[in-house]
Amino acid sequence: MTKPSNNLNTEIRGWQDKLLSRSVRRNNKCSRIISLVGKTMDLQCLEISMGDGAISANLRALGGSWKTAVPSQSAADSISYSVADPIVVLENGKLPFADNTFNRLVIVDALKAFADDYEFVHECHRVLKNDAWVIISETRRAPFSTVAFLQRIFGLLPVSNGEARNGYKIIELFNILRDGFDVPETIVYSNSLLETAATIGEAFQKMITHGHYWLVRESAGSADLGSYKRLYGLAGFMYPLLWTLSQFDFLPGHKLLIKSKRRHWSPRIQPVLRDGRSIAEAAINTKIGTAAPF
Repeated sequence: MTKPSNNLNTEIRGWQDKLLSRSVRRNNKCSRIISLVGKTMDLQCLEISMGDGAISANLRALGGSWKTAVPSQSAADSISYSVADPIVVLENGKLPFADNTFNRLVIVDALKAFADDYEFVHECHRVLKNDAWVIISETRRAPFSTVAFLQRIFGLLPVSNGEARNGYKIIELFNILRDGFDVPETIVYSNSLLETAATIGEAFQKMITHGHYWLVRESAGSADLGSYKRLYGLAGFMYPLLWTLSQFDFLPGHKLLIKSKRRHWSPRIQPVLRDGRSIAEAAINTKIGTAAPF
């Protein structure tokens, strides 16, 4: 891979950090993930990422030993601007690590990129130690929402960018995890007003950078720096509004965070109620919980 000069590389990394600081949504996501991950000193940690190098760097700042794996070369190229360690590009969802290696696993918006997400979670289970914790950040799938409508119009849906699905409902994540993980904590955040405004902002951003601004191109150059500067100015103008909208937590959320703990892998038959719902579905419809529904 041909990288720009060290000075330009440093500038790109610096602008990515600045853009993170002015993104209400990414800051919120990053801080929530870090809070769930907890202390990682002396721990072996694995991150699965879609290419947001600024978040990768923040995870490494927690301490411990970190490895990063990604589903695509473009994600590896992007993270390499912020992380000095080699980035593993996954083939067919297989992790090139030994069994029982990691104490922590953080999946940052990457699970929906894998065609067989259940098998990928099974593969993650293999490389985790018995008492390991898994934090999953994902998009909450709400196909009939205003946000989804705008994403469809502007070509911002994850499937429009080559991912396997547009996100998950909570029950879908529970079903993927239930054979090998307990789920004591589920967080739904980033309300519909914030996401609606941010989606419109993403459409303008896409016209400037022709893609996700946090996904740094392999051949990034001075033209990209100009785009980052323009986005930084726009983000500064929009920040007060987006921060204000982020306070309306009573509205439906569009982002998910799940914290789960590894246990022995044992495929389970899900009991079904008389109305056709599973117990997990009934529990979720009653209360978005802090305990596993199985």
